[in-house]
Amino acid sequence: MNTQSQIKRTLSEPSSIKRIRGFLERNESLHRSGLAALVCEQFRFYDARGQEQKSGCLKALRELEAAGHFTLPEARTSPGKRSPRRLSEPVPLPMEVPSQAGEVRELELELVTTLEQMRIWNELMINEHPQGAGPLVGRQVRYLIDSQHGLLGGFGFSAAALQLADRDRWIGWDADKRREYLQYVVGMSRFLIRPSVQCHNLASKVMSMSMAALPDDFERQFSYRPWLVESFVDTSRYSGTCYRAANWISVGKTKGRGRQDRFRQSALSTKEIFMYPIENDFRTRMGLSSNAGLGALGPADGLKAEHWAENEFGNAPLGDARLSKRLVNVAAEKAEVPDRAFSGVAKGDWPAVKAYYRMIDHPDETAINMTNILEPHRRRTVRRMMGQQTVLCIQDGSDLQYTNLDQCEGLGEVVANQTGAKSRGLHLHSTFAV
Repeated sequence: MNTQSQIKRTLSEPSSIKRIRGFLERNESLHRSGLAALVCEQFRFYDARGQEQKSGCLKALRELEAAGHFTLPEARTSPGKRSPRRLSEPVPLPMEVPSQAGEVRELELELVTTLEQMRIWNELMINEHPQGAGPLVGRQVRYLIDSQHGLLGGFGFSAAALQLADRDRWIGWDADKRREYLQYVVGMSRFLIRPSVQCHNLASKVMSMSMAALPDDFERQFSYRPWLVESFVDTSRYSGTCYRAANWISVGKTKGRGRQDRFRQSALSTKEIFMYPIENDFRTRMGLSSNAGLGALGPADGLKAEHWAENEFGNAPLGDARLSKRLVNVAAEKAEVPDRAFSGVAKGDWPAVKAYYRMIDHPDETAINMTNILEPHRRRTVRRMMGQQTVLCIQDGSDLQYTNLDQCEGLGEVVANQTGAKSRGLHLHSTFAV
């Protein structure tokens, strides 16, 4: 199976572009889907089931057309929106549903495979889901939530969002990696617990059931397993509690755009993004480094390497990339001789000393402050905590006495000793995560 980047890379070769131009010249009546089928056949673009990868091929052809390599046939206009197949009457309401999920009898997920099941699924979503039945896009898997009490809801899985800034930052991939591996991310496009059902913990329970069933069902249908699942929660209507209870990870928010927002109007509401790793080593499978993204870290990950300072202080939001780079250099050099002032660390490099003092001699109102300096390290600490089942946060306070620094501004009064004598200084409150 070729990934999207492999298809684009193959078709971008000069010899491939020449062949495609030949196809267009020799077949003036060829439409876009016919061209995509011909290109798939000639270049052997087939998925794991042996089917033509026409969707990925069409996307690559449109991008090459936009780059000026050739002109594709006019796109055919759609004949109109098709109505989904549905029942002639609403799905019967479930009866006598218990108030606790553990008491629901014969609870199961029913994979939608027949036309009748599809009609039921569509009817449920059209009548009871805020977004209706779709259409969904890409590779799709649907479930009905069934029980002895009746149908309680359903799931719909389809293609993941093409771009999401917060999701992409959490994964840690760039545009090329996203193009190559996006097919391994599945979107939970529909999740319905019927409004008439009031059952505590049911949502989180069936979500966990769906994550257990989806990988095998998806693989049976499409011949490969997904690595990640994404979903979105409209926090103006829902809190997302069931996602957290089912071990999903909140990674940020959308920008209110959809797949069809070509003019960046952001007309949709922003939603919270949740991710569920089916495969915990998905970053390794994507060829990403252990430091990529915002996932969990081991306690010592990135600390023993020569680039530890870059890992812990890199990209600090100091308002200037040069200052962020200087911070990394200062941290690395100070770590070599932590008991000495920077003037001693610099070993006579007075331009470096002057640059150091220019950097730290900024008022706290600017971007160069303790919060921003520690921001990358704080994020890394949170990631290390995420990798542990239990974390103890041990706190303590200390008074730092600077009475003899007569010209130092911003100091307050601190208690210096047991007699209660007042001195000038700072109060330091530290937290150690262990």
